[in-house]
Amino acid sequence: MPDSLPPTLPVLQLRPYQERGIAAVRAEIARGVRRVLMVLPTGGGKTVVAAAIIAGAVRKQKRALFLAHRRELIDQCYGKLLASGLSREHLGTILAGDPRARPHAPVQVASVQTLVGRKHPPADLIFVDEAHHTTARTYERILESYPGAVVVGLTATPCRGDGRGLGDAFGALVQVAQFGDLAAEGFLIVPTVYSTRHPVDLSAVKSTAGDYNLADLDEALNRRELVGDIVAHWQEHAAGRTTVVFAASVAHSRAIVAQFCEAGVRAEHLDGTTDDDERAAILARLACGETTVVANFGVLTEGWDLPRCKCVVLARPTKSKGLYLQMAGRGLRPDGDTPALLLDHAGCVLAHGFPQDDQEWSLESKKKRAGAAPVKTCPSCYAALPTGTLVCPECGHVFEAPPREEIETVDGALVEVVPPSTLPVAVRRAWYEGTVATAASRGWKVGAARHRYREKFGAWPAFTDLERRYYPRPSVTS
Repeated sequence: MPDSLPPTLPVLQLRPYQERGIAAVRAEIARGVRRVLMVLPTGGGKTVVAAAIIAGAVRKQKRALFLAHRRELIDQCYGKLLASGLSREHLGTILAGDPRARPHAPVQVASVQTLVGRKHPPADLIFVDEAHHTTARTYERILESYPGAVVVGLTATPCRGDGRGLGDAFGALVQVAQFGDLAAEGFLIVPTVYSTRHPVDLSAVKSTAGDYNLADLDEALNRRELVGDIVAHWQEHAAGRTTVVFAASVAHSRAIVAQFCEAGVRAEHLDGTTDDDERAAILARLACGETTVVANFGVLTEGWDLPRCKCVVLARPTKSKGLYLQMAGRGLRPDGDTPALLLDHAGCVLAHGFPQDDQEWSLESKKKRAGAAPVKTCPSCYAALPTGTLVCPECGHVFEAPPREEIETVDGALVEVVPPSTLPVAVRRAWYEGTVATAASRGWKVGAARHRYREKFGAWPAFTDLERRYYPRPSVTS
């Protein structure tokens, strides 16, 4: 253990919810839980929390290990640990060919793929980044060699595509904050979402490991007309914005880049075979504005942070809610006053909801639930709207019949999808009046209508005059 550690270290500037998260994790450990999963939305600063806890552990002469499966995540953690006040003398990396290796340092930031084949360093505290991968055998082999260590998992999406929970790997889940909490404080941005009026026909695409078979998906999506639509809609909605595109395959990504370049837009491609130095150069060009669009397959879904990226293009559908949220979250960090755009060509928002929706996570396995898409199309102006909308906010069309479960097929256009909480007050009031009237006619208490409003719009209703109209009693607080 290095002897140059100062008695106190500079404290990272933690946000209030991060401090609450640290306290909650420590409370679980204090009551005897040895493996805790900490959940925080993409962009919420999970690595900052880990660095703060690790710095505190080092002050107590403890050793720590941070596990990650990508170089970007390792570099990100190493930088945050330096910002916490630890010196390079206290930090080492376990990553093939990395010059920062210091085998005897009390804190090791390790690549899972590298560490699994090497002698494991001592550790009292282990952090696992992107901990939804923890059930993989490589992670299990590493963690099994630390029976006495405290393990803290970090993830924005504690779910697996196959529906399995993470209860076998962790004993407690701490959900630090919801997206809405972070957006209300200015730490994340609620995006403007444009989605297709009808998803691509994927009926012939088989499933593999809980998601679409990639070979079938590539064949279904890699058509020139679809690629051309992506460029045309980007030019309409997001021209000039720093953009990341998520494609269905390497060939699909390259085809998208070719179409952007043909249109005079500076675009580059990334995939898992891209050399590390070349990948770093491509992302550096995107970060400085030399490149406008980077299309990728399977690379930038995790561990990549570029606040100036203010447009995300989803050019691949997925059955995985976790993957969808990871992709959508890449463009939701604030960068001045620039708004965020999500161009969803794959109908992901129809299947999984809005990125800013509250999520209730659990360690238990869940059965996949099928249901109607969370949006419908206005028959007058073709705006995409939440299914419960009674009056279209774009054209004023009044829905006289229950909404159809199917989305009307209209080729070649993306339309804005409006989350319920942003609908005009008049629309929310009209919806609530109908709900209150129904509750009163069936002899229910007004509380039933209030809870339905809160489930739909994320807040309690303030239309007490409507409640008094249908519940003319001295009090309607029941």
